[in-house]
Amino acid sequence: MKEFSVFIERLKLYLKCGVYEEEKSLGVQVELDVKVTSSEFVDYQQLYLTVLEISKNTFTYIEEFEEKLLEKIIDKWNPESVIIRVVKLSIPFQHSFERAGVELRWKREK
Repeated sequence: MKEFSVFIERLKLYLKCGVYEEEKSLGVQVELDVKVTSSEFVDYQQLYLTVLEISKNTFTYIEEFEEKLLEKIIDKWNPESVIIRVVKLSIPFQHSFERAGVELRWKREK
């Protein structure tokens, strides 16, 4: 059986996601990587459009966004595995570090 991994890396977009009202109303800039491994054909343009569709919603936590995106990917392409990585590029902390984020890894149970 053949498996292909289709991926999008370092997609920059704004998510209305955060604990603070400003983050929910103005949005925060994030960088997203998504990788879908499937024996079925996955069109990366459709994957991109799916990301944009889900990103229009408002979330408190990045994990909520990732879970919604994962649900949509599973429904559309029946993948073997999915990795979604979201890095917040604007962080409201005063100490110095470049990025923080969340990575979701999902694998179909056999």
